[in-house]
Amino acid sequence: MADVFISFIHEEEKVAQAVQALLREKLNKRDVFLSSDQWQIHAGEIWLDRIMKELTTAKVVILMLSKRSVERPWVNFEAGGAWLAKKAVIPACFGTLAKGDLPKPYSGIQALDLPSDAYYLVTSIAHHLGMLAPPPFFSPDAELDALESAISEIATP
Repeated sequence: MADVFISFIHEEEKVAQAVQALLREKLNKRDVFLSSDQWQIHAGEIWLDRIMKELTTAKVVILMLSKRSVERPWVNFEAGGAWLAKKAVIPACFGTLAKGDLPKPYSGIQALDLPSDAYYLVTSIAHHLGMLAPPPFFSPDAELDALESAISEIATP
């Protein structure tokens, strides 16, 4: 089971995958859960049961929030489950949604904007997992550049 669960909508999967890659590289964490990762949910598994199990065992839940996803039931469902389970919930805004524009109840949680707050995301997760934060990273950086690219693709459909 993973320490970190990333909640996202299917249309924005590339951004979630870029965040997963960033965390794997910067924190040396292989256990970052994405429900769309074929190596994490296998054929024959009951998908909803696996999501519940991963949410239950995760220590941190990252909500990938855009103007499109913040309105979607699935992200809200996973966010509510994480909040009720007293998990660290990190709203990660991107695209045209900024942390200052988050609706309630998200606006009551310390949020961040991607890609500009990518290092803040990594250090916040390290904090919640009881790890040392990695040294700062700046562009050019392969994972940061991939995140910026994924976000720009989503912003211009």
